[in-house]
This record gives sequence, structure tokens and C-alpha cells, in this order.
Amino acid sequence: MRCRRSLVLLAPVFSLALAACTQAPQASQPQPQPAEAAAPAAQAAAAAPAAATPAAPACPHEQFDTFLKHFGNEIALQETATADPLRDSYVDAGAEPEPKTVEKQLPLAEVEWPVMPDPATLAGRGREMTITAQADGQMQVLMRTPDTSDQQVYTFARTPCWTLVSRADESI
Repeated sequence: MRCRRSLVLLAPVFSLALAACTQAPQASQPQPQPAEAAAPAAQAAAAAPAAATPAAPACPHEQFDTFLKHFGNEIALQETATADPLRDSYVDAGAEPEPKTVEKQLPLAEVEWPVMPDPATLAGRGREMTITAQADGQMQVLMRTPDTSDQQVYTFARTPCWTLVSRADESI
């Protein structure tokens, strides 16, 4: 960097020292003119905050079918793709005068893993699975054992990635 200093006398009592510094030219870059130098600096300053902000992470599985296959057999994915708290409900068969549905908000720390069985193992256990798209964009997964009351409904929403938002055990 080269600096040049000048002394300007304004009046017998006052004087002003001016300094102007310029960066030494590099062999690979042409030296911009003063007016041109301000424009790239302003653009760089405007772009700096955008570059400093991290981009939102991409969802690991955009398509629901692919997500569900991974969610069913990867407990680590279940732990990161389950809402906190999880809306959880079950049928209290011992309630009087008749069974009733009990609903609660289950903190993630109290969820037992796996939160949902692996869909790939259902047929071997005599169970069925049905996937239904809801009008609000959510997806419902029904897992049941035919000819019994054994039935669970898992509801997933995009928040922004697929997330299990509720689980309902409708078994009696």
C-alpha cells in the first residue's frame, strides 16, 4: 500500500494534513478507477449479510413415500422428524360408563422409540397399511390388523419437512 501526504495551509493559524492511500496494483488485476471502485465495494457490502445467513437445510426426503420408508426403520430420523410435543391419543378401555379417548401433548423426551413400526415389517406380522392424503396437505398412515380393533393412525405434516405431528392408537 502506498500513501501520499499533503499539507494544506488554510490560514496562518490553521493547517490541514491530508493523506491518500492506494493499494499497490497486483499483476493479475487491473486497478479500478475511483468511481468504479465504490460500486463493487457497495455491492459486496450488500451481499455480505445474505452470504452470512445460513441457508435452510434441505429436507432429506421430499417425497412422502420415500420419507415413510426411512422414517419407519431409522430411529434417528424418527427422533428428528417427530413434533415436540407430539399429539398422542389412545382409547381408555377401562373408562366408565364406556371407553373414551384420552388425548395429551406428549413431550419428545417422553416418547418411546420407535414411535411407529417399520412399514416393511407389517405384512409379516399380519398387519396392513393404508396411506391417505388429507385435504390440508397432511398425510395419514393407518396401520391395522384386519378383523380386530388393533388400529393406529399416524399423521404427518410438512413443517417444512415431513414431520409426525400426531399418533392415535384406536385399539380397544
